[in-house]
Amino acid sequence: MIRSGLLNLLCLEFSNGRKAFPCIWFPSCELWEDLCAALLLGREAFQLGRTRSHGHYVCSTWGNNHFKTFDGDVYQFPGICEYNFVSDCREAYKEFSVHIQRALNSNGHPEIQYILMKIKDIKVYLKPNLVVVDGRIVKTPYYSSGVLIESNDIYTKIYAKLGMTLMWNQQDALMVELDNKFNNHTCGLCGDYNGIQIYNEFIKGGDYNPITFGNLQKISKPNAKCEDPDETQALPSCNGHRDECQKLLTSPAFADCRLRLNLEMYIQACMQDKCACNGKEDSFCLCSTISEYSRQCSHAGGRPGEWRTQNFCPKTCPPTMVYRESSSPCMDTCSHLEISSLCEEHYMDGCFCPEGTVYDDVNEKGCIPVSQCHCKLGGKTYAPGETISHDCEECTCNSGRWTCKDLPCPGTCSVEGGSHITTFDGKKYTFHGDCYYVLAKGNANERYALLAELAPCGSTDKQTCLKTVVLLVDNKKNVKVFLLAASVCVHLLQQLVFCFSASFSVFKPSSNYFVVQTSFGLQMQIQLFRVMQLFVTAEQSVKGKLQGLCGNFNGMEGDDFRTTSGLIEATGSAFANMWKAQSTCRDQAENLEDPCSLSIESANYAEHWCSLLKNPKGPFARCHLVIDPSEYYKKCKYDTCLCEDNEECLCAALSSYSRACAFKGIILGGWRKSVCSKYEASSCPGNQVFLYNLTMCQQTCRSLADGEKYCSQHFAPVDGCGCPQNTYLDNQDNCVPISQCPCYYKGSYLESGEYFTKDGERCVCRNAKIQCTSVKIRMKMLFHKITISSHIPQFQTECVSGCVCPEGLFDDGRGGCVEEKDCPCMHNNEWYSSGDKIKVDCNTCTCQKGVWKCTEEVCYGTCMIYGSGHYITFDGKFYDFDGSCEYVATQDFCGDKNSSGSFSIITENVPCGTTGVTCSKAIKMFLGKTELKLENKEYREIQRDVGGDVQYWNRTVGLYLVIEASNGVMLIWDKKTTVFIKLSPDYKGKVCGLCGNFDDKSNNDFTARSGLQDTNPLKFGNSWKQSPMCPDVTGEIKPCDLKPHRKSWAEKECSIIHSEVFKICHSKVNPHPFYEACVHDACSCDSGGDCECFCSAVAAYAQECTKAEACVFWRTPDICPIFCDYYNPPDECEWHYEPCGSNITTCRMINNVSTNFTVPLLEGCYPRCPKDKPIYNEETKECVTEDKCWCYIEGGIHVPPGQEIPTKENWCPCVINGTSYEVGETVAQVQDGDVCIRYICAENGSVVPDAVFPCPTSSPTTISTSFPTSTLTTAPCFGLICDWTEWFDVSKPEEGDGDYETYDKIKEHGHKICEAPEQIECRAKDQPDVSLEELGQKVECDVKYGLICKNEEQDVTMWQLCYNYEIRVNCCEVQEIPCGPTTKPTVPQPGTSTTTKTTVPITTTARTSTEITTTPTHAHSTTSEHTPSVPTPVTPSTGTPPSTPSTPKSTTTPSTPETPTTTTTTPTSTTVTVSTPTTTTRSTSSPTPTYTTTLPTPGTSLDCTLMFSFAMGEMKVP
Repeated sequence: MIRSGLLNLLCLEFSNGRKAFPCIWFPSCELWEDLCAALLLGREAFQLGRTRSHGHYVCSTWGNNHFKTFDGDVYQFPGICEYNFVSDCREAYKEFSVHIQRALNSNGHPEIQYILMKIKDIKVYLKPNLVVVDGRIVKTPYYSSGVLIESNDIYTKIYAKLGMTLMWNQQDALMVELDNKFNNHTCGLCGDYNGIQIYNEFIKGGDYNPITFGNLQKISKPNAKCEDPDETQALPSCNGHRDECQKLLTSPAFADCRLRLNLEMYIQACMQDKCACNGKEDSFCLCSTISEYSRQCSHAGGRPGEWRTQNFCPKTCPPTMVYRESSSPCMDTCSHLEISSLCEEHYMDGCFCPEGTVYDDVNEKGCIPVSQCHCKLGGKTYAPGETISHDCEECTCNSGRWTCKDLPCPGTCSVEGGSHITTFDGKKYTFHGDCYYVLAKGNANERYALLAELAPCGSTDKQTCLKTVVLLVDNKKNVKVFLLAASVCVHLLQQLVFCFSASFSVFKPSSNYFVVQTSFGLQMQIQLFRVMQLFVTAEQSVKGKLQGLCGNFNGMEGDDFRTTSGLIEATGSAFANMWKAQSTCRDQAENLEDPCSLSIESANYAEHWCSLLKNPKGPFARCHLVIDPSEYYKKCKYDTCLCEDNEECLCAALSSYSRACAFKGIILGGWRKSVCSKYEASSCPGNQVFLYNLTMCQQTCRSLADGEKYCSQHFAPVDGCGCPQNTYLDNQDNCVPISQCPCYYKGSYLESGEYFTKDGERCVCRNAKIQCTSVKIRMKMLFHKITISSHIPQFQTECVSGCVCPEGLFDDGRGGCVEEKDCPCMHNNEWYSSGDKIKVDCNTCTCQKGVWKCTEEVCYGTCMIYGSGHYITFDGKFYDFDGSCEYVATQDFCGDKNSSGSFSIITENVPCGTTGVTCSKAIKMFLGKTELKLENKEYREIQRDVGGDVQYWNRTVGLYLVIEASNGVMLIWDKKTTVFIKLSPDYKGKVCGLCGNFDDKSNNDFTARSGLQDTNPLKFGNSWKQSPMCPDVTGEIKPCDLKPHRKSWAEKECSIIHSEVFKICHSKVNPHPFYEACVHDACSCDSGGDCECFCSAVAAYAQECTKAEACVFWRTPDICPIFCDYYNPPDECEWHYEPCGSNITTCRMINNVSTNFTVPLLEGCYPRCPKDKPIYNEETKECVTEDKCWCYIEGGIHVPPGQEIPTKENWCPCVINGTSYEVGETVAQVQDGDVCIRYICAENGSVVPDAVFPCPTSSPTTISTSFPTSTLTTAPCFGLICDWTEWFDVSKPEEGDGDYETYDKIKEHGHKICEAPEQIECRAKDQPDVSLEELGQKVECDVKYGLICKNEEQDVTMWQLCYNYEIRVNCCEVQEIPCGPTTKPTVPQPGTSTTTKTTVPITTTARTSTEITTTPTHAHSTTSEHTPSVPTPVTPSTGTPPSTPSTPKSTTTPSTPETPTTTTTTPTSTTVTVSTPTTTTRSTSSPTPTYTTTLPTPGTSLDCTLMFSFAMGEMKVP
């Protein structure tokens, strides 16, 4: 018998037009069709834009108290209490609840007053234009702990990752969609979700009518007075209006809805609405049910047409947008051009961008063509075509994205703290050496070389110091060998100041640094005090021509560990040992010990001072946006803990960050005032001063005469002691003006003004130069060759006695002498004999004459994502990004809006602990038009209408689910938090996302969605969020700092990675980043599953070891055990745990059911098939003989042995809702806006589009309006000037017993406020556009004393505290103001409007005009001193568009009530155009003063008889 899951899958394949269907399993294709039709519940093969019908997962309420349960029951319930709409009603654990309360609006129609939700531990309270989360008003979009809240002008939507979506139109209609995992687990007005109508909703020990059922869902609240609807009184039935409702709901606009929904249900609801309206002709009577029908049609996969008109249920949209009844809510924006192509949401009604435009989310200018999209960088926008230079690349803004090309850029190699090395291409590693090592030398020849001596220092020998830097030039012969050692350089260069030759020059820009400039493209900065450090800058001319510890400078960080033998070493120590300059030195092992774990005092000291680097308000904060301090912070802690003199190493580490910032142009002046002052700033000799931006050779008296040409080289700014401006360092280390500078002549100094005779001429020392009177002497500079005896060898072993190899033989490094052809090779600290072969990725390397010769196959790329946001890109970059939304892991949608792609992989993160850390819990894989969603240890397929056909295969290998696709993509998932993504070489340089661009250059892996390269993983990660609504990650979470009690446990458990258990892997895969990730994850998972996080982190390292051919048996019965006996049948023992996978033969393998991928060896449970049944059948999960294997055919169909293989002759025809269609026959015709599409049955049983043609259109409606005009001039007069104060917020409700924004409190905080304000405005600070009444809290806003809100007076069932409020008041005083010339206004006739224009002077910069229209009713909300009321909106005059108010929707209370009047008879209105010189209309930041002027009565000149007051868009005419 076929399992129901398999049957459903086959039916899905059938309905989606797969090329072969197992009709042969049933007596006839008709039976198969009927069975599939029943199972698929009417699923249509020609769904446009939708993944599937979700109508069966939806509960809704709308209009005149209509309800539709999950199971399809429709009823009416008129209750106005608070009711349980839907809740998780399992006894053990309840994940969510939704409560609603209705009330009658001013028209007597029911509307949802509020919605109260609880999603796990989060409480959400919704009212129109208001969102409150856990008692605090929030702005949307809002995201927290797996809950996303969005809102627009029409809908408020809430997405909960537990499997719930809520959509409310902020009026009468509410819809909740639940995942089917809640089947039979819900209760409330939505029913029990068991798939059976009637049962359990209205039958439970007796028949319940809808009123009784509804009353049972009532939520009892303390002190709440609410009467239940009478259960004995049935709702009045209605039999009228059927024809009208049926005509509307069967109009052509709903042609695509008839087969998807129960039409009769909505006709009955429409009839009930019409009867309830009792003949009233307002929009509610018809629009609510028709709108619900349209919404549910879209949700079921249909496409309702445009049924609204300007006169029937109209909707308005912002300028540049259009209203669509059914369109994708995923609108493409300038920053997210491809979002619509990966949209999973149902179509819905709303305001959308017209075809051919995208939404401008950069400048917020509505919908624009994509070619007009601006680009954004650092908070600044750039127009299309603008070009910038950004971090070694030149970028041009093109359709919202940057198109960049590389610029010549120098590289910097550094040796910091004696052990931290950064290569020219940016690779960082730590190495504790004890020898002379080659830092850099040329590839083509050995004309020059740079060596460094690294040696243990300090009392414990655990600390490593840079002792000596050696520069070998001129083919290393001897000529210009220059030794720079701390003890020698100081003495030598203080005397000579400059050393130079044809190959290099040396000068001293400050007391802390020497600079060496060479002629072969290298420049060195040697820091001597207090810790010796080296910074080497390589020019573009030597790119790709270097080798040594500083890497090869080819722009590819991933191959910096490549040695002369040809292979890339795995660890820094293995690489560095290959670059010893003395063969007698011992190889150094990788140091895996954390020095801060050895001493609590040192660790605390290091944490306190090194945290200055990350402090957002500290002395280094100005540089954070340019250089991420995280790596410098780690090195600072490491060195400070390891160093014998903690402060000395601390200061060196801090200065490294300061120097890096200076290299980028940011001078961090004064940082030593708070730390390291005793070593640096106060140690300057004589009258020298400490400077932070020395950018040229130190200004010495001698440099004025003969050193300027050697000091003109550009170098990064350095700090140290130097002379103040316009002074120069003399030979006594004093800073003197140029007039006091001595002169240097023939090895001695001459005082300023001293005369002497030279070749018969009289010469004098003046301004540091020798001046002679009779003839001009041309000074001939003589430079002495510096010869320093040294024991440092130039790549030769020093002369020592002992055994050597005979001539013609070579030392093999293992104590023997061999011929050249027998020379061994070394890789990852292991020796290999000549002829040995090893596997390196997909290539085979053979040792030949001491060098590896490898095949040159192009390998697949692998990206790894595991744990709480740990990433290893395709090009090998390791980084952490802890986001909490959906992010693009990798995709080939990387061009403009019109570019096409074949796949996209999205990672969805959710919190995995209380620290805020997130884990990748779900993966979405888009393969053409197929979407695979991997979550909860299983995957499901969703068919979409967008994209091409991509075939895929899935199978379980060990602990992992493996999905292979025909387009060269493989995904390997451990069904928890680890995923591997493999791509074929065809995708090199063609992908983008968090996994990088797969171009073999890890340096550019941080290419953001905008096209720019970034250095900060947070900015890079934020750019790849799938939805622009998702909030950005603003800071790195340190779970061990937040939960310090877990740190010791985490370090103890994760130490297994550094232990002997993984020793064979340490030289092949660097364990350090995996250990840090393990500790991070073990600390973060503190709410259950902590061992799972730990096990996943260790398993990730173990898998990398397996990939490097180092198999580690690390699991034990106590540590992350795997129990494979579960899979064994009774009395059998086939299944066993294999830590490094098993090469078993499967039926799929012998049938070649796969792509060209090689599935890596994966740990897990595997069968050990006996010899008589050597093949494993993955379908039946048993060992079989070859003849028992199934057959695999195109389309992913597999057929058991003996069954007939489907052929073209026995394919089924197109079957839609039980109706068969022949090939070529029209199946449906669908309208998409103004375009009609005809679909036909194709040969392979699928439904395809056949013809596209314009649909008939209706004539547009033209509305003409006219505007009356008049003329008004004014003259100067005295008037009362009224001005609004700033907004005051001096009280916080969480800090006391409420929010008290009283005048006395405001004055106590030092603010000035008038004694008798004229008016007051109060509002919620976080939701300024919502009135006090709409907020729903008990609060007093009185012009006499201010605002008072008491926590104890609030409804504790909804709010624990008052919201945070703010107020402002209006104060007036009499002043003389200009009023303009006189005028004679036109007397308006009945039915016309009068336009009055005046100019109000305000001291600002630009002029704008605002039209304000008043009517005979008061234009703004006025409440009494003690009773607040609901604000009344302004009613514009006929034909005049209402102005957009610039003021917030706040409650305004004047000091005395006023009765508004007008100077003309009803129904006239007065339009006043106010020209105000201002650049903005936001009243929250710039209060606009109110000017009261005097105007004449009609027909008279201007005097002071009529007062106009302009305040915040308001006009009052007393």
